[in-house]
Amino acid sequence: MPIGLFSDYNISPPCGLLSDEGIIGYFDHAESFLNPQRAKAQLIWFSEGFLEYPFPIHVPAGRKIKVISITAEICSEYPGANSIWPSDITLWINGREIGTWTSPGDMGDPHGRLTPSWWGEGNTQFGFLKTWKITQECSFIDGVEKSRVNLDDLAIPNDGRLMIRLGNGPNAVNRSGLNLFGHKFGNYYNDLMMQVELEPEKNGD
Repeated sequence: MPIGLFSDYNISPPCGLLSDEGIIGYFDHAESFLNPQRAKAQLIWFSEGFLEYPFPIHVPAGRKIKVISITAEICSEYPGANSIWPSDITLWINGREIGTWTSPGDMGDPHGRLTPSWWGEGNTQFGFLKTWKITQECSFIDGVEKSRVNLDDLAIPNDGRLMIRLGNGPNAVNRSGLNLFGHKFGNYYNDLMMQVELEPEKNGD
C-alpha cells in the first residue's frame, strides 16, 4: 500500500509529506494531508495522531486465514531529528489494538540508504522495519507476543476490508508521533505491506 493512500487521518504539527522529488503542500499544515499529490508520498510525519489505510483481503471459498502480517518502516517524530526521542507507536486492525512498539528516536544519521540526496543531513533519514503478526491465537511484534487479540477478534467483514491504523494511542506514555517511509526513502525498499497466509487446502475424499 503506497503510504500516501490513507483514507482517514487525525494529526498534529509538526507534520508534512514528501515525494521522492520534493515537498507535498506545506510543512506543518495539516490541510496538506488532503492534497491529491499525497498519493506520491514517500515520507510522512506528524507529532501526534494517526493514519488509517483500507486494505482489501480476499479469502477463497473454503479457505481460512492462518496469519496476517503488517510491515512498516517507522520511527519517532522530532523537529529535524533526535535519536533519543521515544514514541509509543500502535497498530490497530478494524479498531482492535494489536500491539505497541516504542521507537527509540527520530533517526537522522547516517543518511538513509534510499533517501534522496536532496533531503539533507539533520533531517529524518531512516526508520526501523517492524512487523505486526496476528494469528489464530494471539498477536506479535517481531516475534514477541504483545496481546491476546487473534484473527477471530478482527471480525473481518464480508466485503473483505481491513482498516489498518498507525499512530499514538490515547494512553501512550510517549506521544511523539511517527515517521512512515515509502520505498524511495529510508533503508528498506517497501511501502506499508500486508501479507496473508492461508491454511493449506484440504484434499477431497
